[in-house]
Amino acid sequence: MNLIPLASRRLSCLLFGAIGAFAFCLTGCASVRPGAAPDGDELRQINNLAACYTEGIDAFGAAEVDTGTAIWSRCFTDDVRFTLSFGAFSMTCPGEKCSLPDSMTGLQRRAALARGTFERAGYVMTSHHITSLAVERVEAGTVRLKGHLQAWHFRKDGTAVVGLGTWEVHARQTPVGWRIFSEKLDSPLRAVIPKAE
Repeated sequence: MNLIPLASRRLSCLLFGAIGAFAFCLTGCASVRPGAAPDGDELRQINNLAACYTEGIDAFGAAEVDTGTAIWSRCFTDDVRFTLSFGAFSMTCPGEKCSLPDSMTGLQRRAALARGTFERAGYVMTSHHITSLAVERVEAGTVRLKGHLQAWHFRKDGTAVVGLGTWEVHARQTPVGWRIFSEKLDSPLRAVIPKAE
């Protein structure tokens, strides 16, 4: 009887068993817990909130108010609270400085503010981008998303106004999916780019 192959097989089995036990200790006990980032399909749904936000705001930027409102109803709660800061200007709704009526829902206020801002500035098209998006679980069923915002706003004359800043939201799991219930947009930097000749 040849003992070397038998010993080699036993050593291999022991080695693979030890590696398997070690791997189980590292991953087998892992679970989603408060403070841990979500993963898989849940993470995809949460990340899609940023895409929903940019798609909706760009619909408002193209004067497609009904489309923008319909899109945002898929990513914001009706009672969303928000703070928007653009340099010296800052508004929190609901709040003392909120210029929109209390009779409006949070979502209606947010949509009205986006639409009104773009109309007053004369923008005919916008292109919003959120990058470096980080997702953190705050507690079971609640997450925080934070990313860098780059917002391009175009006027009829071809001038572009670029706003840079951060976009931070808190979202919760609802019966109809993940929805943003709190938004903080801070865009202190603006650059005006004349139309290229």
